[in-house]
Amino acid sequence: MTSDKQTAGAGAAALPLLACIALCCLGPLSGLAQGGLSPVMPRITEYFSSEPNAGVLVRLMVSGLSAAMIFGALLSGFLSEKVGQLRLLLVCLVIYGLAGAAGYVLDNLYLIVASRIVLGVVNAAAGVLAMALITTRVAAEGRERWLGFYVVAGTIGTLGFTALIGFVGQFGWRNAFLVYLFALPVAVFLALTFTAAPDEPEQAGENTQAASAGGGGIPWAKVLFGLVCGSIGTTTMMYLPFHLAGIGMGSPEQVAAILVFSGLFGAGFTFCYGWVRKVLSAIQLFVLFFIIAGVGLALVVAAQSTTLVYVGVALYGGGYGITVPNLFGACAAATRPEFRARMLGLVRAGFYAGPLVAQLGLEAMLRRWGADYAVGGIAGLCFVAAALALILRRKFAPVE
Repeated sequence: MTSDKQTAGAGAAALPLLACIALCCLGPLSGLAQGGLSPVMPRITEYFSSEPNAGVLVRLMVSGLSAAMIFGALLSGFLSEKVGQLRLLLVCLVIYGLAGAAGYVLDNLYLIVASRIVLGVVNAAAGVLAMALITTRVAAEGRERWLGFYVVAGTIGTLGFTALIGFVGQFGWRNAFLVYLFALPVAVFLALTFTAAPDEPEQAGENTQAASAGGGGIPWAKVLFGLVCGSIGTTTMMYLPFHLAGIGMGSPEQVAAILVFSGLFGAGFTFCYGWVRKVLSAIQLFVLFFIIAGVGLALVVAAQSTTLVYVGVALYGGGYGITVPNLFGACAAATRPEFRARMLGLVRAGFYAGPLVAQLGLEAMLRRWGADYAVGGIAGLCFVAAALALILRRKFAPVE
């Protein structure tokens, strides 16, 4: 196996600027996979109305991705050690484009749902591999900055793709599936610009004990923390609209404006992550910004005015926005480069599983006490995450 010094050296090799930009182009693909079809889902349901349970199957095109993405994240890290991160990423992008565009030609609802499951698997794998390449191929001093750019590109790009699908969907719902072909030129862009370092899989032969000591075992603490972080993000978007409706701010226009406002604050904070990280440690960022996010949601729950709601969602968006790149940046820094893809796959799987786990408790709170208690529960989870970061701080000690 490559020595620590050699691997670190390879990881520190500066990527060309265009290669870093190419990696950031992958950011919007995740949002496109998960929510890109939303504008045309009613038309798809109408077209297949003669199918039994057509509405459920169409919604499964989105919800079914969650389980598929957990599987894809788990698989990608281990598989990349056999075939190489860049090679596997290029294969995933090609499959992403073909599976995503399959709905343009398929006329069977069950086959379209199946193609979406395949899309979920390769989408999650591509996200893991993109972050693994950023954290192993970009020099340490620029790693956090490019992680922030990657997340920001995903946020802004997803909004752009959603608007594009809404436009092309006016001329036929099948046109929306063609947008997924964007993954193919991204694959070409990566192949042409990634020339910094060889991407050969590690040689086998090291014993299990050595691999575990070096970071190759299952990082249970990091997976648990990833699950908690994932529980906070998606669930907020699930329950916040119901709380807003309960306080008289539930019209689609109002909810959309509030969510976009929160997202913009999150993108702004994420963009600054690389510079903030130079001032504060990863643990300090977790504690500070989870507390900020929790205070923001608490303000939303207590708000009696529109102004206070906007202040609250701004605090939440900014606080949570910076914790996402910090999670993967801190996990990467605490793991030897040759094991980062595996670790990121496991942590990202926990991140994807978080909303499914948290929903069990939040649904019970919603039914029994109302949406304000559910949002308050998420606020409490933010404070739990801040405390957990302190408890697990030694697990995030950098290895470099």
